[in-house]
Amino acid sequence: MEKEIYKIEINEIGKFLERPNRFICEAELSDGRKVTAHVHDSGRIKELLYKGNTISLRKAKDISKRKTEWDLISAKAEDGEDILLNSLFHRYISENILRDGEISPLGKADSVRAEVKYGHSRLDYLVEKNGEKIWIEVKGVSLSENKHAIFPDAPSTRACKHLETLMELKEKGDRAGVLLLVFRDSDDFSPNKETDPKFSELFYMAMEKGVEIYPVQLKLKEGKIYYTDKEIKICEEK
Repeated sequence: MEKEIYKIEINEIGKFLERPNRFICEAELSDGRKVTAHVHDSGRIKELLYKGNTISLRKAKDISKRKTEWDLISAKAEDGEDILLNSLFHRYISENILRDGEISPLGKADSVRAEVKYGHSRLDYLVEKNGEKIWIEVKGVSLSENKHAIFPDAPSTRACKHLETLMELKEKGDRAGVLLLVFRDSDDFSPNKETDPKFSELFYMAMEKGVEIYPVQLKLKEGKIYYTDKEIKICEEK
């Protein structure tokens, strides 16, 4: 099953040149012009952002409050897959999933609230269903090796904090979960222990405490995001 759940405007197909820092990249447009684009992803993504690789770009609507005229949207993987690399859209994609009872891993919800504060933290969603509170954090997964998806691709103290908060909420009696938006075709998932051992430790600890993990396979084709019902397994801790 495939279902279109979101559409992203794409204005240019170009070539990646370099990434001077984590926030910007230099690109060459189809007409040969060199431009600077904003990179809305703090990960390293070196397997996708290398010189000469095909990328897609969106022109900014209002550049009066920003330094770059373009946004990086996606990059081509070796197998030809178009991989979303702009985390700005994770919010819209995840909300469309959670609000759609047909495809949401939680089923039909009574309410879905975004950016809900809990203590000193702000979690992505609070879903209410049949009188239960279900706290959800969303993580975008763009790194996959031999169809094995892993997260994160750079150490993330923020992601670790989110797991700790979800465990606390679970211990208080609410439900808690992580929605993994997997943007490359993958068969299974595990936390990236080599890159972030702390996150890996907390991930499996959270699972043991009952935090629910929901990997969702997504595809990007011609600017359209599709949900697929492919099952992605969670690998056991090694």
